[in-house]
Amino acid sequence: MAREGGRGGPPGTTPGRRPSRFAGHDVLAQAGTWDATTSAVVFARTARQPEPRFFTLAEEAVATPLFDHLLAQWDDPKVPVLEMIDARLAERQTDGWRFEDMPEDDTAWRLSLRGLDDDAREWYDAPFAELPRERRGALIEAVRARGAGRWRGLTAGHVWGLWTRYTATAFYSHPWAWNEIGYGGPAYPRGYMRLGLGLREPWEVPDTEPGEAPPEDDGSEGEKDDDLPARPGAPRTGIAGLLRSATETLRQTTSPLGRVRDRNASAWLLPRGDARFDRRLVDGMRRFDDRDEVDLVVVGCGAGGATLAQRMSRYGWSVVCLEAGPFWDPDSDWVSDEAASHHLYWNDPRVIAGEDPVPLGANNSGRGVGGSTVHFAGYAPRFHPSDFRTYTEDGVGADWPLDYADLRASYERIEQELPVAGQYWPWGDPHPYPHAPHPVGGNGEVFLRGAAALGLEARVGPVAITNGRFGNRPHCVYRGFCLQGCKVNAKASTLITHVPDALAHGAEIRAQCMVTGVELDEQGRLATGVRYVRDGRERFQRARTVAVAGYSIETPRLLLNSTSRRFPDGLCNDHDLVGRYVMVQGAPQTSGRFTEEVRSYKAPPPEVTSEEFYETRSDRPYRRGFSIQNVSPLPIVWAEHVTAQGHWGEDLRRYMRDYVHWATLGALCELLPQPGNRVTLAEEKDRYGLPVAHFSYSQCENDRQVIRAAEAVMEDILRAAGASEVMTINRYAHLVGGCRMARDAEHGVVDADLRTFAVPNLLLTDGSVLPTQGSANPALTIMALVDRAAGRLAAGARAGLRTPAGGRR
Repeated sequence: MAREGGRGGPPGTTPGRRPSRFAGHDVLAQAGTWDATTSAVVFARTARQPEPRFFTLAEEAVATPLFDHLLAQWDDPKVPVLEMIDARLAERQTDGWRFEDMPEDDTAWRLSLRGLDDDAREWYDAPFAELPRERRGALIEAVRARGAGRWRGLTAGHVWGLWTRYTATAFYSHPWAWNEIGYGGPAYPRGYMRLGLGLREPWEVPDTEPGEAPPEDDGSEGEKDDDLPARPGAPRTGIAGLLRSATETLRQTTSPLGRVRDRNASAWLLPRGDARFDRRLVDGMRRFDDRDEVDLVVVGCGAGGATLAQRMSRYGWSVVCLEAGPFWDPDSDWVSDEAASHHLYWNDPRVIAGEDPVPLGANNSGRGVGGSTVHFAGYAPRFHPSDFRTYTEDGVGADWPLDYADLRASYERIEQELPVAGQYWPWGDPHPYPHAPHPVGGNGEVFLRGAAALGLEARVGPVAITNGRFGNRPHCVYRGFCLQGCKVNAKASTLITHVPDALAHGAEIRAQCMVTGVELDEQGRLATGVRYVRDGRERFQRARTVAVAGYSIETPRLLLNSTSRRFPDGLCNDHDLVGRYVMVQGAPQTSGRFTEEVRSYKAPPPEVTSEEFYETRSDRPYRRGFSIQNVSPLPIVWAEHVTAQGHWGEDLRRYMRDYVHWATLGALCELLPQPGNRVTLAEEKDRYGLPVAHFSYSQCENDRQVIRAAEAVMEDILRAAGASEVMTINRYAHLVGGCRMARDAEHGVVDADLRTFAVPNLLLTDGSVLPTQGSANPALTIMALVDRAAGRLAAGARAGLRTPAGGRR
């Protein structure tokens, strides 16, 4: 039986049929310009909803008024929030992590609903559902106000996060809510073309209540804020420097593509026309038998694994790449929709703990061919030379066993293959990019305006998004869904930048294969292959060389689960280093409210950057630093931003109606590696019978100081740009570490060539090997490290005991 909860509503319907500030705006009227996959997803939310399958009648009686209060849904038609959350829980579509002091989400929901009803009976001697509205609101606020305190055996703040995370996702995934906030909705294949402040597409309508006008501009640049953290100074250049940057940029952007195609023809192997991947490459790829001893088996097909598979298959090696997730078809598997992209993330269970626990799932890992590059923002800066010697220069972190100069050529090759678009980069090792910068949207314009007022240098780019055609890849259409899988093929992911060439050169990408262990020979000296599960059966793929590229949670977890007589505490864990020194970047986000319509959902999420605060300064109390980018949250993420400030109910709706007026900046703060921040094995087991990862994380005082400094700078920039209100939330981004590289086995798990010290034919080729993380997104550096390691492996450098026939032994 189906419910009527999601039906009804004339064109332009808003929840409760409230008068809209965006009169005449109807997202669904544009559905004829959407692709069929996205249309089906969105219209399903307006159709009749199934009866609840998870909540009991007693739980539904509490959940219904709870959701109404959290979202101020008092009148019909209502967004069917209860039915949408019920479906997620019934199908176990959780976010893939839980706090150590919380049960799984389904149990947490049952306990918290029961607790709310118990509160009602104790406080008012009546069930929650029968209380008047003001008393129900008081009970809900009491839970929120407890924060880190305990409530009904649970941490109140974690319960509040559970409630608001699920309800915001359901409500602001619905087109009626989009109408209320003026959101333009899905934009594929048409895209968005009018990107600047105050610009609207023909089908977008103005806000009839934009707020007060900003102060008149007196023509001055504004005064620099004396409280800004000291910085190495904007990279000022004279005429000679400008000429050099222009010449180098021209050389890059006009260089012939033949050399790129000769080493990686992926862009030319993609189909022309409407399809985004040539399935003939998959259907016709070489297939090996488990009994074949291939030259290389790679675990994971993300930034590191796919790059390695492509490089080594080009070198003539026989390669099998095992990926736990599916082989994506961008046309049918990806949508221009936030909520419907849940399946792109690694959502298997994990446990998080520590003083500053790190939520996982969407923010830090991917599942499927392409890994997290499928849903990363495409931002692709290099690390700075100082990142490779932070201990020597700054007395913190660790020195790498290689220098920036060792990666310069690899950086250039990967930038050309992605390709990266941006202005000439003046920070770190100054360099140009192969594609010109993209036009800037309203969010980026705000950043540039505020930076100019404060005298800060900011540049457009670098993003791994085509600006113009590249092979058979088209120009970006600025649809704003880079984090949901690029249906255009404009944003780089290894699914399209490296996998096609790997398949064309004989590699097998074997999807839906969960690797459960690395096997060694009887002496425990060499890897002989990997155990994996496919179609419910455990199998074993033989290989002469094994590379693990599961990233900073799953790679340590796999090694710790791969025990033997030689390695009773986990593979390569002789010195108790596997799983240690896991890092994340502090990623606070600060938003500012402007009278102009920013409409930050258009254009790539990151557009403009400043790295002026990247390096250590002796006159500041903290070591290392941060970078700043503009970021562009879509409605669900923006709702989470607002609820994180404690806004809920009518207050939440009021802030959300201002959605098109907010611009957002995000910092990437370098947080220091600490041995206690680590991955271990939990008692809980997954569907394969393996202990799941337990990730404990705590900040040090230097970390907190860097984050506070970044927040202050972002608030200054937005206020200098004219923001009437600012709000900041704390969050994390970009896992790295866990199997760090070093010069010797006492200090690391792998060497500079990414070979493990303990097992010479076992490599780790992902972000887990990074000793420090800088203030830059890690994907480009991961791929550059693998490019270098692959060349040295193919050349026979430190070939160890087992290499393919013809290699130096």
